[in-house]
Amino acid sequence: MALAGRPSARYARAMPRATFADHLVLILGCVAMLAPLALLLRAGLTPEALARVAAAPPPGRPGLGTLLATSFLIAMGVALVKTSVSLLAAYALVFFRVPGASVIFPLLILPLFLPIESRILPTILVVDALGLLNTYTGLILPVTATGLGTLILRGQLKQMPPELMEAARIDGAGPWRAFVDIVVPMSVPVLAALLAFFFVLGWNQYLWPLVATPSAPDRATVVSGIAMLRAGSQASLALAAIAMGPPLVVFALAGRWIATGLAPIRA
Repeated sequence: MALAGRPSARYARAMPRATFADHLVLILGCVAMLAPLALLLRAGLTPEALARVAAAPPPGRPGLGTLLATSFLIAMGVALVKTSVSLLAAYALVFFRVPGASVIFPLLILPLFLPIESRILPTILVVDALGLLNTYTGLILPVTATGLGTLILRGQLKQMPPELMEAARIDGAGPWRAFVDIVVPMSVPVLAALLAFFFVLGWNQYLWPLVATPSAPDRATVVSGIAMLRAGSQASLALAAIAMGPPLVVFALAGRWIATGLAPIRA
């Protein structure tokens, strides 16, 4: 009989085979996911393809600089607005007695469970009624209308020691001072991770910029601009490769924040 706490000889011989099979599956999965991206980068980052996408565009079509500027503006707007509103909403739901909070919070996260196609038409009608079609505001605000950030930050703030807020109240700190001096500093890792995540979310918008700017082609983004080019052309491949750059850079810079900020969160 094998000693307690030590694997049997048969199990010990099976462990290397199981480890090899596990690694083989992981390697094959990585190859299947990364091979198309590698092929795209190889075809899209050639001098000929980059020259075509950087060339002067035909009349009525935005150039590469305009596409990049619009994409960065939307991505930064989505990241800043969504993170700020999510933090304020989570702060209110956790530390204040908000009437109807049990109903408000489920409504905030409800859009997460609805397909984007089911929300496009009513969103367009609302944006049109507000006069925001073909504007940067109309491109940014509808993308921020989900409760993902509130869901994550609510879990983060619930883990804060209640003694901190009680000590702040005893010291005479009001809600705003407690928010600035306690809540924000303790939420920096999560906020940094959310900023990176929402930046990529705004950058990767494809369908919404196409439908929200029907008469303003200069508002097209790098991702939506791919639809203006012939599928499979060198220019489209180059633009697709360029569109992958900023999300990869953001992930490389914010990877540590994402791992430390979002991993411990429990709703």
